[in-house]
Amino acid sequence: MSLGASRLACLVLIAMLTSCADRPSGEMQNAEGTAGEMSISEPVDADCMLPEPREIFLEEDGVLQVWSFTLEDVHSRPVLPDDSGLLDYRAAIRADGADVRRPVSDALLARTPAEAEISANENYNIDLAFSGEVGSIDPITCLDALLFAEQNARISQLDRPTEFLASVLRSDVPGAKEVIVVFGAGDEMFPPKSVYGFEIVDEYLARGWRFWYALHNHTLQENGGLLALGTPVPSTSDVQLVRSLAQEKGLESVRVTNGFYTFNATVDELSEFRAR
Repeated sequence: MSLGASRLACLVLIAMLTSCADRPSGEMQNAEGTAGEMSISEPVDADCMLPEPREIFLEEDGVLQVWSFTLEDVHSRPVLPDDSGLLDYRAAIRADGADVRRPVSDALLARTPAEAEISANENYNIDLAFSGEVGSIDPITCLDALLFAEQNARISQLDRPTEFLASVLRSDVPGAKEVIVVFGAGDEMFPPKSVYGFEIVDEYLARGWRFWYALHNHTLQENGGLLALGTPVPSTSDVQLVRSLAQEKGLESVRVTNGFYTFNATVDELSEFRAR
């Protein structure tokens, strides 16, 4: 090869390396050589699913659904169901850079001293949770992801964020893995009391079941026009309800999820939280 040809080859190589270095890390070359978005690998597990049949109670202002099944190891692992709606939701969150453990969202303006006090108490609880002093905040696990996906399938959590409430009961027989899930949700931001399902919970408690945990979701917020995850920590109102359920129905623990991360604590641990 001549000196001119060698120099030309080097220049071409340098240009190629520069082009690769300048390319955003979120892109990759596809088979045709054009840039395409790199997909994020999600921990999808085909065994993460809810069984059929299920008992469905329809209400005018929402829905109540009950599942009865054997708890498998997969239900407690940090994996996701193969649910396109859930994966689309998570992709939208990631596209706005909002898939962070401690969400960052626009601050709410306290208009009165009472609202300022509530906000201070909420932040106090949030700091305790994220410091690890109360409960834990970990990636969402299979069963909780299935319940989040159930509500997302009813009403897109990107288009119209809404909360659900799920009561999860366990058999009181030593070593038994049977569970009952009572799922209630409405069509507005907060579920009406008619879909809480506590009357169904009471029926199972009367048969000797244990109120293992209550799960609900905190909905999307905004961060300067971008999406922000809901904070996965019980609100002061949640704390008040949880304490009441513990006293009246023997609730053992509480979870709050945003579709990415879930707060988990026993009722006893919540003694350090402030309530409304």
